[in-house]
Amino acid sequence: MTDTRSQLKQIATEQIRRHTLHAASFREMGKVLGIKSSSVHYHFENRDALLLELVNDYEQDFFAQLEQRCQGLSDPGQQLQQLAALFLLSQQSKYQCLCLAFAAAGDEASDQQRAAVEQFLQRLEVWISAVLARTADHAGKAQPLARVILSALEGALLLDRDQPQAPRLNAVSQWLVTLIRNHSDQQPETL
Repeated sequence: MTDTRSQLKQIATEQIRRHTLHAASFREMGKVLGIKSSSVHYHFENRDALLLELVNDYEQDFFAQLEQRCQGLSDPGQQLQQLAALFLLSQQSKYQCLCLAFAAAGDEASDQQRAAVEQFLQRLEVWISAVLARTADHAGKAQPLARVILSALEGALLLDRDQPQAPRLNAVSQWLVTLIRNHSDQQPETL
């Protein structure tokens, strides 16, 4: 990938995560990089193709970071804390989740982009469900609880985006610790 192409993708991602999906126009991207919008078209077939690529890149990057943070951790509570820490890092940068920006865009996002966002959300729910399934016998409850956790993290990130102390994200993070600790305390001891 060319350096200019990478820079344009980074600019678009930052614009979306700081503002809205609409902020990632070829004109604005070119302006930030100091090139004409027609030069941006050289690197990307069209805006829809760029936006779809951004969602796919975001998913890969997010899970790579999550995997790196959880490497060597077997404790489910610590793994969920690492997930919450990724959301806190976004908040500290005054970023929203890229996929949340797409979800909020409504009709501005294409069907392919919405499908890619849904893929990211489902993959994250599956990851959370797998972590939860190791904490207790959650046979039918891990998936719905994973959706609640993901919704709490995404919502708290949105609400705390401009807050200096991230009170909602910190509350969700603390709740996750309590949730796991309470289930661990209820587990029968094994020999």
